[in-house]
Amino acid sequence: MRASYESPDLDSLAALDQRVQDDLSTLNYPPKNWIPPTKKPDGSDALDVVIIGGGMGGLTACFALLRVGISNLRIFDRAEKNYEGPWATYARMETLRSPKQLLGPASGLPSLTFRGWYTALFGEAAWACLDKIPRTIWMDYLIWYRKTLSLPVENKVAVESVFPDGDLLRLTLSGPGIDDREVWARRVVLATGREGLGAPVLPDFIEMVPRDRWAHSSEAIDFLAMRGKRVVLIGAGASAVENAAEALEAGASEVRLLARREKMPQINKMMGIGSPGLVAGFPVLSDEWRWRYLHYNNVLQTPAPRGSTLRVSQHDNAFFHFGVTITKAKETPDGLLLKTTNG
Repeated sequence: MRASYESPDLDSLAALDQRVQDDLSTLNYPPKNWIPPTKKPDGSDALDVVIIGGGMGGLTACFALLRVGISNLRIFDRAEKNYEGPWATYARMETLRSPKQLLGPASGLPSLTFRGWYTALFGEAAWACLDKIPRTIWMDYLIWYRKTLSLPVENKVAVESVFPDGDLLRLTLSGPGIDDREVWARRVVLATGREGLGAPVLPDFIEMVPRDRWAHSSEAIDFLAMRGKRVVLIGAGASAVENAAEALEAGASEVRLLARREKMPQINKMMGIGSPGLVAGFPVLSDEWRWRYLHYNNVLQTPAPRGSTLRVSQHDNAFFHFGVTITKAKETPDGLLLKTTNG
């Protein structure tokens, strides 16, 4: 049996929406804001918290603060509404990689879980036969989560800078969604996801390649433009494999994945991160042990998900090459000529 997404039960979803409100009312939500106001330089009230990022992390942080009576806050996201985070943009896997049973941003309320939302829409039988959560369905859930909780995300607002200003932080904003050029807050929560870690790390040879001949996996990519073309993916991790699959499914004539590692890792040593023991215990580990744990996993490397790898390997015109490093790139009339350590 396979789940059907064509006939969602909207009446059942409306009943779940009411259940969420009843649960929140029973928990005395929202409590009254209790924090004394802090003045910004012009004498008006500063914000208590600014959350940068309106994806899953930002939504969860916002709800957590509201539940404890911290309501003098704003949450900014530079994306258009319903396009926050990677799920509807550059994430290209068919399903999430984590087990469907993980509770996600539910904050202890059964009515807010993905399972509660999914079964309301599609029924218990659909949940029972679901393997992993489809990526776009997960985004639909987050959209519902934000709407049901009335979380005040301000879209098309980018935070350009954060500077100390006395006892406060001064944030400079830009974008079509702004109504203030600057805001002041006591605290700032960075909920910027993996993009918040910095810019993409690019190989040195990419400087030799015209910009219209390459793209990073975090960018918007026109895969239909690859139809009938030879495509090379640098890397063999999850992002490389998923982008290779998109190119193949769009009709690329040949796709090759080049990886420096000598072989594909076979075991995902990070699968234990969903364990309640690790969730509860990791924050109290010493810095040394947290570093050792993460370094160990980084050295071993995480394999691309099995389903994503099969999505590529099922194509006769897909090829994996290991132990290969690109040393030079040259543009020719027939395309890019890549020089590697293997020739």
